[in-house]
Amino acid sequence: MNAETPDRFDEKLRARSRSSIGWTVTRFLSDQLFSFVVFVVLARLLSRTDIGAFAVMAATAEAFRIIATAGLVQTIARKREVTPAFLDTIYRSQQVLSFISAGLIMALAQPIADWMGVPGIALPLAVMSLTLPLSSFGSTHLALRLREFGHRTTALRSVVGGVLGGACAVAAAFAGLGLWSLVIQRIVTELAGVVLSRRSYDWKPGWNFDWGILRGNLMLNASLIYVQLVFLATVRVQEVAIGAGIGLAAVGVYRTAWRTVELIGRGAIQPFTQVAVQTLARVKNEPAELRRAYQWMIAQAAALSFPALVGFGALAPVAVPTVFGDKWHEAGELAQVFAFMAVPFTLNFFASPSLSVLGGSRSLISLSTTQLVLGVILTLASLPYGLFAVAISYVGRAYLTMPLQVFLLQRVSGIRFADTLRAVGSPLVASSVMGIALAIAMRLLEGRMEGWTTILLLSPLGGILYAAVLLAISRPWRQRLASTLKRTRKSRI
Repeated sequence: MNAETPDRFDEKLRARSRSSIGWTVTRFLSDQLFSFVVFVVLARLLSRTDIGAFAVMAATAEAFRIIATAGLVQTIARKREVTPAFLDTIYRSQQVLSFISAGLIMALAQPIADWMGVPGIALPLAVMSLTLPLSSFGSTHLALRLREFGHRTTALRSVVGGVLGGACAVAAAFAGLGLWSLVIQRIVTELAGVVLSRRSYDWKPGWNFDWGILRGNLMLNASLIYVQLVFLATVRVQEVAIGAGIGLAAVGVYRTAWRTVELIGRGAIQPFTQVAVQTLARVKNEPAELRRAYQWMIAQAAALSFPALVGFGALAPVAVPTVFGDKWHEAGELAQVFAFMAVPFTLNFFASPSLSVLGGSRSLISLSTTQLVLGVILTLASLPYGLFAVAISYVGRAYLTMPLQVFLLQRVSGIRFADTLRAVGSPLVASSVMGIALAIAMRLLEGRMEGWTTILLLSPLGGILYAAVLLAISRPWRQRLASTLKRTRKSRI
């Protein structure tokens, strides 16, 4: 757009963002719900060592996935106009990088297994590397669909892939295939996703490859690749350290606790961050509109993520062993520690896409490097004291680096901490009140009520209390509710 028609976070863009968020929420709710059900079944059928071994394998595969994609597909969302040469170059380059990465994993599988002291993961890890070249056949099509706010398609893709992959994993686990059931899940899910991605967008790849385009984008994305690898290492370094210092069974406990919190957090936050890339990219040159769009999105995310994580944290010691089985009792207590991540978890999910869209690559490098270095130091210092010390150090690292994250965002975008606080303040207060009430209720019911009875009683009561407090203390949320009810009435007429 030219100077006479600046990009604005107006009702049209807000409506497109709202629609995309709606479909993305649908996708994540169904995806996360089904993933959770599958995870529960597998956690009951598989051993803690199997879960821990797969966590190590997944960390390896994810690192090579970042290298294989090289940030190329993400450039499709940021590009103002895409040409056939640009798309062909992105598509073919990612294919080559994916096949090379898969080959490297196969070559390194045995050395990695020997280094971790678990030779049994070498072959499953090598087979799982096939998901990298598989995904390269559909990722460009999916990125083109998302560029047009086509999140309805991704919802279908995710649900179908999750159902097929999960069903195959559960069947394999019942057949006694152990660790292989998780590998089968990854491959089937990826294969279904590729088929649906290619059907979602009518584009046929060509061979109009341009070395200049590839070099330019690789140089542009070098910082993004580095940041993604460092963020992955920040999250996974604890599991590797625990595996080497305590054992794979301990990794299984740690991973189960974190995975449960992650499922809840991602389901509440990621629908908004995925749409944020497209939305913020359109208003990045208008500071006032950028601030409005950022506040609107992070407010919606916080309103879901804060009560979900805080509420789960209060119930985790009962909920986790009840759902997953008694062997995961320690994971329930560990999950309670991770639930304190609600605030930095939410803000961190918005930091990366926001800084990336706004061209803050140096800020992202500074933030991610600081998080990794501090995380490694705290992890190694806490490891001799056990799993809970490592978990506490991870949560502590998140809060210690949060001021830097806020400062860097303000420097790049002009969005102040006060703007963020204004957007998330009311959900934070309301969820804190709910969390305290649930903790008190848990104490009062201890010995009188157990398991599912406690969960089914306190979960809806916590939700009602949170909504009541939020509406009581926040005029903007009362206005949002009134506006939503008004639109609903109009749609029925």
